[in-house]
Amino acid sequence: MINNVTSGYIPSTPTANTATTQASASASTSSSTASTSKKAELEFSPGRNSAKDYSAVQQSLAKGKGAVESAQAATTDIKDSLVKVREVATKLADDSLAAPQREKLQKEYASLRSGIEKSLESASYKGADGGKGVNLLTDKDATKVTTNSYGSQSELSSSKLDKSLGLPEKIGSAADAKALLNGKEGKTSALASAEKSVNESSERLAKEDKKLKAQLETATAVSKAASSLEAERTGGRNSSRTAPDEESRAALLKQADETRQQLKQQTLGLGNKDQGARSLLSLFS
Repeated sequence: MINNVTSGYIPSTPTANTATTQASASASTSSSTASTSKKAELEFSPGRNSAKDYSAVQQSLAKGKGAVESAQAATTDIKDSLVKVREVATKLADDSLAAPQREKLQKEYASLRSGIEKSLESASYKGADGGKGVNLLTDKDATKVTTNSYGSQSELSSSKLDKSLGLPEKIGSAADAKALLNGKEGKTSALASAEKSVNESSERLAKEDKKLKAQLETATAVSKAASSLEAERTGGRNSSRTAPDEESRAALLKQADETRQQLKQQTLGLGNKDQGARSLLSLFS
């Protein structure tokens, strides 16, 4: 029939030669479909790891991102509190401040300091599994996150902040307030150090969040593709219904492979120096 379209001649009855051509074209299409299916399957390679493996990677990355988001929320609250601490300390640094006013401001400072401690504690994230909490602001050690189905891991560093950020328990006098604001003997003040530590943590967490977001999107797409292919295979083995034809299977594999290629390009943008980015690329190798 392909030859007939080319020549512009359409016979009313198929000839033996046309039938032969049709059979040949059908066989060629079937062979091409099978070849495409096999190629996509080899490139995506879902058989090397189960959908469960990919899902585990997705869950690990999700927990890491949850820990980062909890820490980010805490830093936002703490930065707001530190602004208020500076305002209160500035007022307390006034030598002429009346006793009642000083006492009121001292109580306000104590409340702000207590709130900062609670914010630091709130940064602890346990996730849906209820396991050991992860606090990227106060933990002593880094937290590891699995980045691919082969077990490669990336570290999420902790800021290792003091539970009170080094702020004094109370401001008993105007001199104490001045020391909190300006430091002593040329040393950086406790308040300035606290502000610097929190700002640095905020910047680091923003970078981690961006990286984990890209990794999680990739892992989620791969997990879904692997689950679809695994379900299709399982259905074909365990069901009495007719197995999906090769064209449908090829289309599914082609779609999965296209998604893989797109996400691989996105992942390359994470940077060659990052271990997490490099290990994540093995998902697509």
